[in-house]
Amino acid sequence: MLEQKFEIVYTKFKLHFYQETFAMETIQALGCPTINEFASFMRISPPNAAYKINSLIRKGYVQKIQSAHDKREYHLQVTQKYKDHY
Repeated sequence: MLEQKFEIVYTKFKLHFYQETFAMETIQALGCPTINEFASFMRISPPNAAYKINSLIRKGYVQKIQSAHDKREYHLQVTQKYKDHY
């Protein structure tokens, strides 16, 4: 009984970890994507992407860099903390 409960919790933990890792890998692979480029690639809505990105920013894995050409646009960049963890 306890083993089954632990397996359920551990599986949920792994899925959350994989989802976060996939998002980080995507940002790194796309270079410095905008939030909309990230959302489009992940096939999620821009508000959902913004929520996910803000979570990664709070953890210190991503930073938003303001575009030099269009001040309304931000590009996503992985931080040194993520690179060290990677």
